[in-house]
Amino acid sequence: MEITQTNINEFYNLVQDQLSKITTKEGLDINNLVKNIMTNLDYLISSETYESQECRICYGRNNLEIKMWIFSLVCMSWTLMNLTNKVKDGHCYNIDHQHGDQNPRECFDGRKFHYSIYQKCIKFFYDSLAVIEKDLDKYRF
Repeated sequence: MEITQTNINEFYNLVQDQLSKITTKEGLDINNLVKNIMTNLDYLISSETYESQECRICYGRNNLEIKMWIFSLVCMSWTLMNLTNKVKDGHCYNIDHQHGDQNPRECFDGRKFHYSIYQKCIKFFYDSLAVIEKDLDKYRF
């Protein structure tokens, strides 16, 4: 599976769609969000299987490993797209700023703030990969 901008948009839109359906005045029920996303993963998971005849192992769309893989891509894609959109929009709730109540706000401080979060998020993703990769060093083929 190759990840494209189309995939990322599709993952983002899946979460946005679910958020619009379950967010109430009381806020977001994260358990309900996760359940709804997991329920809708099937159409995102390819029918590709990963099989080892020698070990008699086969992973397909119904295996937890594959579902969690796609779920993590959905979560990562939504997070990065959400932060990216907030950087582009200059997301800000302070209408006392020069931008007032215009939408998008195009707030310099909002852009700077969200970009700093975006950078931390990216760093955490890369750092996580580096830790896992290092752990696997002695098992490389």
